[in-house]
Amino acid sequence: MSHPAHQIIDEFLQAEDSTAQARRNAAVALATIADDEALPRLLRLAISDGDAGVRATAEAELATLCKQSPANLAPAIATTLAAAYQAVPAYALIGRLHAQGTTLPPLPASLPWLRLALSLFRQTRGAIGWWSRAVRAIVPGLVTALIGVLGAFAYLQWLAEVSMRSEHDVAGPLVASLLFIAGPLIAFGTWRTTPYRLHPRRDSGALAEIAWACLLTAAPGFVCVAAILIEDSRGALSDPEDWLIAGMLLLLPPIVAGAIRAGTVAADGALGNVRRLVGGGFASVVGAAAGLGCVTLATSLFHGVSASVCSQVWVWWLPICCGLAGAYAWIDARVPCAEGAVADSQRLTICAVVLGVFFLGAAMPILRASGSTLGLGTPIASVDVAALETRPTTIPLGSLPARIDLTFRSSGRWNLIIDIEPPPPTGESGAYLWRSSARLRLQQLTPGAIHEIDGQGSSTLLFFDRNLDHLLRDSHALGAFLDAWWGRQHVPPSAPGAEARETPPEPRVVKLSAFPVAPTIRFGVQQ
Repeated sequence: MSHPAHQIIDEFLQAEDSTAQARRNAAVALATIADDEALPRLLRLAISDGDAGVRATAEAELATLCKQSPANLAPAIATTLAAAYQAVPAYALIGRLHAQGTTLPPLPASLPWLRLALSLFRQTRGAIGWWSRAVRAIVPGLVTALIGVLGAFAYLQWLAEVSMRSEHDVAGPLVASLLFIAGPLIAFGTWRTTPYRLHPRRDSGALAEIAWACLLTAAPGFVCVAAILIEDSRGALSDPEDWLIAGMLLLLPPIVAGAIRAGTVAADGALGNVRRLVGGGFASVVGAAAGLGCVTLATSLFHGVSASVCSQVWVWWLPICCGLAGAYAWIDARVPCAEGAVADSQRLTICAVVLGVFFLGAAMPILRASGSTLGLGTPIASVDVAALETRPTTIPLGSLPARIDLTFRSSGRWNLIIDIEPPPPTGESGAYLWRSSARLRLQQLTPGAIHEIDGQGSSTLLFFDRNLDHLLRDSHALGAFLDAWWGRQHVPPSAPGAEARETPPEPRVVKLSAFPVAPTIRFGVQQ
């Protein structure tokens, strides 16, 4: 039987001169009645009323009803979601109620939840233009990317040292990515991103957010492949390496962006009701770790085929991963957790696994590189530096690369002189001094010059057929990471047929001599 007050409420709602205050009073009255006729009308007010104050009042009344008797709302919500013209705004309304920490009634499983989740951005964005949305996401994303670039630069610079790269190509690609690549990719990736807490169903909401990240970041990949085809229209993709490059540029953006968004979704709300800055920072780290894990795995698998391209792509993606993660986390943090929300143990476990894998991967090169193994085989000789003062020695280099260990049986500093016969070409001495305790572990040696060394730590002479940076020019960045990961200083093999095109180097002989560094006398005290 219909409640007698419904007729009066309808008169207020349907009157041509109905005021916003009258409709707000009607919303309160409908929430008080809360029967099978009142609840659908209250939902319609919260969804479609033209006045924002009326919608807010109706939504507040619905939140109160969810706390008191959520089961009574189940039929009305199911009916509203089943109506095509009301489904999308009703989904957004239920998501806002869910974000406030209210208890929702069981939602029907037969509805197209993924389609509703994909359409949520239309309700949350409102009338804001695309450019304004892009700028709002780019600013926090670029700030996060800048922080990531500073950390990555210091880390990769150290890896270049321990992996026998006396030169490295890290700064240029990092700056280029930050200035020209990170911003557009952040804008594409966050175009339709919505705060994850506004999705009433976790599974469909997560799939929708990951799907938008993958789909929208696929556009730069298509642009890069199109550029390859335009550049070489006659023989495009005729080389297997071209196919590899095209595949990486096409598939890597959506895969990495999806992994980043999955990481930020897992971290969203995992810490409970904490300050948004803390929660957003945590989500940024988790998302960046997930993305960098995918980039490192993908590029390391193809590093042996196209070292130059893989290294460049790996360095370019470092600031992009940090920027995308920061932008996604900022969007999620704009909707705070409900009061009294506690940490989610399941999400924390997922985040802990992601961060554990990331930090283990970053720490492994440090652990590997801390050893004294150089990975260049057995030394051809071991020379006592002190003995070189009276008995200079001559050591033939039968094959390259070669390694000579230097031992110190007396303390102090020594001047070491290295002569190579026949003299190598200018700038291609191929002679290096490796000292485990020095700030710059690898030092290029000039034949005939005096080089000061001491007895602290292990010292090794390394000889190659040319300048080491020329041998490693195609894999400085990613190659440094992989070499340190494998615990060796790897010298890549020559390209197929290089031996036939180049004249083999003549057998070389190394002459070593040394004399102690004269002590410094200051004010009558020997230093």
